[in-house]
Amino acid sequence: HAPADEARRVVRFFMSAAFFDCSNVVSPSSGKKKKSKKKSPTAELPQELSSGLQINELLKSHNLTSISHYARKVMAARFYSLLSDFFKVLNSQGRRKNDTEFYGKVSRPETIYRALSEICGISTLLESSGAKKFSSNDAGVSDDQMEESRKSMLKVQAIANEALVKECDGKGDAESLRVKSVFATSCASLMMSLYMQLSCCGNPETPDTEDEDDIEDIAEAVHVFIADLADAVASFCELMEGNAKAGDGDEDENPLAAAAGLLVNILSSPVGGEDASNNAVQASASKLTRETLKLFWSSIISTMNALHEKQECMKLLLNEDVMTILIESVCGEDINGADQKDEESIDESDDASSDDGEVDSSVFANANKMEMDLDEVENTISKGSNDEEASSNEIDEDSVELDPTQLENMLLEDSDAEMSDSGPHGVLEHHAGADKALAQLIKLKQEARKASQTERERVELRNQLRCTTLLETLFSASVLKNSWIPIEAVLGSIVPILRYRKALAKSIQSSTSSGQSKKALDEKNAIIDKLSMLLTDRVSKFRCRSVDSDVSEVALKASLEICEEIKRSVNAADCSCSSIALITSVRCIPNSEENEKVKGIYLRLINDWATRKASKIHSCVFEDVIERMPSLASVALINSLSEASQTGHSAFIKCESVRLLAAIFHGCSADETVSEKARRIMKESSSNAAKSLVEALADPSLQKPKHRDEVLHATKHFVNFAKDQKDGVLTDSELSSLQESLSVVEKKCKSKGMKHMCVQMCEVISNDVPRRTDADDKTKRLKSSKTPKSMKKGKTKK
Repeated sequence: HAPADEARRVVRFFMSAAFFDCSNVVSPSSGKKKKSKKKSPTAELPQELSSGLQINELLKSHNLTSISHYARKVMAARFYSLLSDFFKVLNSQGRRKNDTEFYGKVSRPETIYRALSEICGISTLLESSGAKKFSSNDAGVSDDQMEESRKSMLKVQAIANEALVKECDGKGDAESLRVKSVFATSCASLMMSLYMQLSCCGNPETPDTEDEDDIEDIAEAVHVFIADLADAVASFCELMEGNAKAGDGDEDENPLAAAAGLLVNILSSPVGGEDASNNAVQASASKLTRETLKLFWSSIISTMNALHEKQECMKLLLNEDVMTILIESVCGEDINGADQKDEESIDESDDASSDDGEVDSSVFANANKMEMDLDEVENTISKGSNDEEASSNEIDEDSVELDPTQLENMLLEDSDAEMSDSGPHGVLEHHAGADKALAQLIKLKQEARKASQTERERVELRNQLRCTTLLETLFSASVLKNSWIPIEAVLGSIVPILRYRKALAKSIQSSTSSGQSKKALDEKNAIIDKLSMLLTDRVSKFRCRSVDSDVSEVALKASLEICEEIKRSVNAADCSCSSIALITSVRCIPNSEENEKVKGIYLRLINDWATRKASKIHSCVFEDVIERMPSLASVALINSLSEASQTGHSAFIKCESVRLLAAIFHGCSADETVSEKARRIMKESSSNAAKSLVEALADPSLQKPKHRDEVLHATKHFVNFAKDQKDGVLTDSELSSLQESLSVVEKKCKSKGMKHMCVQMCEVISNDVPRRTDADDKTKRLKSSKTPKSMKKGKTKK
């Protein structure tokens, strides 16, 4: 295991050097008396202490008392980073295949748990061997908290060890034992990664008050997270043992809601997320925490996925409170008014910036007393620059100091000089430098406020991006396949995601091409991509198998809300996501093609798309339903598209209507999943479709080559459909009219390819397309007008 041992050695060295004073480390065997002078050829130093002893030798050889604080910080950051990368390698490994495996054939959570347990064990061994753990200035204040956190970590470790022992014994259900061991080891891994953040690099040679305050705040948050995690683990273990129930009331807290809230808080804080300070050590530590956090959340979902049939209470855990926590972590608290979010944050930042200091407020108060218009000041400065350069008593614009403190001093000085004492009133000369200083100061304050606001926004967006991992895991394929997630949880999350995605898209469109607003574009685009993937690749796989009567109402309500979001689409990508979300919701409605309200939704969408010039709806809405739900498309769209091809407000709408109409006949006719009712409606609507094609071929607005070619391709698909129908769907007169229109177009076409296509279609219509006879029409009319037997019996009784 050479690669594995090498990785362990590097990690041990960085940990020992970063967090321990190894100047007094001694080997446990050094205090024992030797029985013989000869050394065993196999005698070696303990591997766990090799790094500490090596550091001790290096310090003595170079006459050093300790490693510098800066070097310790660098090694601490590298330790956390390497350990997180180490876990990524472990996660990517499956079964034992070669000597690069670390712990053989075990699960990923157990592998990571063993690695972290080894690190914690080495830390304990170093302390018992004389190494002194570095601490901050206020370490004595938090000794009680450290002891409580240590007890919590040991408690969760004991739970994990017990679960592993039970799994090895094999007494009980093998699947349940396996699930519990995976859950327990994942919990312990997250607990140990949090506890490792309490390690300190010691005090710097030049103390920094701000850095110390940040470290204390982070340590306080870690202690709180450890305590909450211990409570959540205990609640879950009791639930899996059958000793507790999933609480829906105020007295019993839902353990899943508690766990979800804890993880969101970790990802939204510097402990597992990101803050505005550039602390390399904390950034690397949070990276390690995120790896174990993903493992913990995945183990919770896999536990519920495996035990939901054996324990019904598992299904009750995923309630409205849990989904609200997860959705708000990604979309923000104001999920229904995302457009107002940016305005509120701007107002808050304005209030915060107004409290910077008494001097700042006094400066702006003086500006108001002077009744100065900033625009006029800037214009005055630009217009009078030539005069100012000529005057030796005035300050050049380039020489104005940009330090805010010096600018304030200039403003507070007496800027008016008395030029004459004669007469009752002296003449005062205005100090022009103060005007420029005031303008420069205001500009600096504005730029600083905008930069601070943009940085806070970027940090918030990155934390939201990390929280999307929680939703991705919840809506994974394995979970959706088992169909234990309530329909309210899935469909209820669609509209908030769509609204937040729309708000981000609007924000990107309104951003200027340069300046502070451009700095957060990468984060916004990344979140939009994540949300799009979540809707199109994850949530769209949901299939509702429940037969409850409330399912149809929930799905229909969600469909109507999504329909309104489609009407307010920002661009084609936004409309496409909303379209797929609508199909996901409509699929949950039993017999959707028979539901008149579902048909009404698509009829309203087509009407808005075809008649309103300012419509936000794109044709992808109808393309998606044709591709994903062909039966519904045949039932709900054919007649509406036929009408839109004739009454559309533009040539583009008419051409698109014809194309979509042909797509239904071309794709749905060959799809074996299409229902019999849909096939019957396609045949009955063939006459209207043929009429629409004839009018489109003769429409003056569709005579441009691109429009005409599209109509010809659509006609070709429809003719092939009519050709495949053995009983005939068009009368001889309808086919003749279509053939004549093709002949007229063929004469006008300049393209040889299009001419050849028209000739081929005319030949197919003449020779291969079956005709529907008048006798068939009479038979259909007789069948439709036949009096039911019940009516006859009623007349006989009378």
